[in-house]
Amino acid sequence: MFDVDAATGTAAGRAHAVFFDYHGLQLVLKHYHRGGLVASVLGDRYFGIRPQASRAYREWRLLHAMRQLQLPSPVPVAASVTRHGLFHRADLVTLRIDDSQTLADALLSRPLDRAQWQAVGRCIRRFHDHSIWHADLNARNILLDADGNVYLIDFDRGRFRYVGETWKAANLARLQRSLLKFRSMHEGFNYSADDWRALLGGYGRDE
Repeated sequence: MFDVDAATGTAAGRAHAVFFDYHGLQLVLKHYHRGGLVASVLGDRYFGIRPQASRAYREWRLLHAMRQLQLPSPVPVAASVTRHGLFHRADLVTLRIDDSQTLADALLSRPLDRAQWQAVGRCIRRFHDHSIWHADLNARNILLDADGNVYLIDFDRGRFRYVGETWKAANLARLQRSLLKFRSMHEGFNYSADDWRALLGGYGRDE
């Protein structure tokens, strides 16, 4: 489908994601790979032979729906499923978001001002207002571009959730744990309690 020999780099902290050029388009190829103990047995193989039920196609459909809602998320280009007996392997291709870096990488190099933290909170709120649950909202799945725009990425296992509200608070708590973990691992990581309060302010919620 695509010539990944034209790869231009990989995404730091985002496993199995490769940047490459194709006919003038800057793309990201994500190869789905299992985590945890099961990865040592099945690696990148998933049970099932119906492409429509694969993680790649489910994420592609969700990304397409989010683009229809004009939410700041990657533009889906293609999904691929290759059968191997009773199993399959899967890939997803999206457009690369130009001149962007993860929130984690940004905070490793510089502090963000209050307005930028508020923009992150507003971005998350937009997705929540459309009942979209991100299964792994962490500091590596938020992108900031050179113009200050904020995007959410990597919606593997994400979905619409129309029942209840507690999942929204759980999403925010997951992000907070991620930021605290990065701060504990990296001296000079630019994150403070005031930053979190600014994010919540942008989201529209008090601490």
